[in-house]
Amino acid sequence: MFRFQWKNSIGFLLLWLVLGSTAQARVVGVEDGAGSGFMYTHRGNCFLILPTHLHGLMREGIRIGAPQSGEIGTAQIVYQAPGGSDISLALVRGGITRDCGAQWAELPRSLSGDLDIGGGVLLERARQKSTEGRQVIIHSKNFRQVRLVPAAGEAVDLFGGTSGAIAFRGAVPIAMVLDAESTDAVWATRMDEIVNLLARFMGEVPLADDCAEGGVLSEACAAAPAPVAGDPFEITAWSAHPVEGAADPAGMVAGEGAYVAPLVAGMAFELQLQLTETDRLSRVQIFTDPSSGQAVPKTIEIITDMANGRSKRPNPMPLRDMSPDGVYENHVGERFAKVVTIRVISSWGGGSPVRIDRIVID
Repeated sequence: MFRFQWKNSIGFLLLWLVLGSTAQARVVGVEDGAGSGFMYTHRGNCFLILPTHLHGLMREGIRIGAPQSGEIGTAQIVYQAPGGSDISLALVRGGITRDCGAQWAELPRSLSGDLDIGGGVLLERARQKSTEGRQVIIHSKNFRQVRLVPAAGEAVDLFGGTSGAIAFRGAVPIAMVLDAESTDAVWATRMDEIVNLLARFMGEVPLADDCAEGGVLSEACAAAPAPVAGDPFEITAWSAHPVEGAADPAGMVAGEGAYVAPLVAGMAFELQLQLTETDRLSRVQIFTDPSSGQAVPKTIEIITDMANGRSKRPNPMPLRDMSPDGVYENHVGERFAKVVTIRVISSWGGGSPVRIDRIVID
C-alpha cells in the first residue's frame, strides 16, 4: 500500500493525486517483484522500458504484471541501448496491453530546467501484490542521472526490488532507478537521457540483421508463424519490383514465397488488393519473418475504397506500425470496401529491402 506522512508538505499529496488520476503513468512489475518497468505505446504497439540487469540473459517470455489491476503479460527484448547504459526495450503482449500508458511522443525530451536540487518527487515501484510510492528528494544531479534520497519521515528502504522504479514529478516520469547505492540513496537515469538512448531504435537506426546478433529478437527466430485464414483477394498492382529471387506480390499471395522489395527513404511503395468474395472488412494483418535478414516494415498506411473504377472514394484506416517482431494488425469497425491499398512508408532500422510474407484481410 502507498504510505505517506501527513506532516510532510501537502504538495506530495497533490503530487500523488495527480499521478493516480492519470492513465499516462504505467509502472509494472517485472518477474514477480524482481523490479519494475515503464510501459508506453507507439502507433498500436506496447513497449516496456526496463533495466537490462533485470532480465539478464532472458530475451523472451519475461513475466510482467500490473499489481493493482491484476493484468499480466509477457515482454520480449527487442533492443538494448549501447554503452553499458543498462537500459533495455521490450515489446509487450497479453492482457496488460489494454492500457499501455503514455504515448512515446509525450515522454520528456529535455528535463534540464525541471530537476531542482532539493525538490520532492514521488518514486513508484511495483511489488508482487501492490504498487508502492515513496516521497524522495533530488539530492544531486548530472546530465545523465539524479541521486534520490528518502524525504523526511519516509522509511529508509531503497534496497532490492527498487530497480526500474520510476520517479515522477506530477504526472511526468523524470527518471528510472538503475542502482541502489544504499538503503538511503539510489541513482536514477534521467528520462530524457533514456528517451535519447531509445530514439536510436525508435528513430530508425540500422540494427543487426541476425536475430542472435543483437537485432530484433523474436519467437519467429525459432519458428514460422502459423497460417491465418482470411477473405480471398487478388493483387492488382504494385509500385516496387521485387529483388532478384523474390516473389512478386501476386506470387506471395499464391504461396510462392515472400515479397521482398527495395524501400527508398521518403518514398513509400504500394500494393493494391481487390476483394473477390466480399465487399466489407474490419481487419488487415501483415506478417514478416524478422529472422530472414531483410528489413521489417515499420509505418504502414492502409486505405480502403468502396469504388472499383475511376471514381475514387478513399477511406484511410488509422496509421499503425508493424511491431519489431513482424506482426501488423489494424482493426476497425466493419466498413464497406472493394479495393485496399497498402503503403509501406518506413522500416525498423531504416533498412532495405523490406520483406512481406503474408497479408490477411477479414
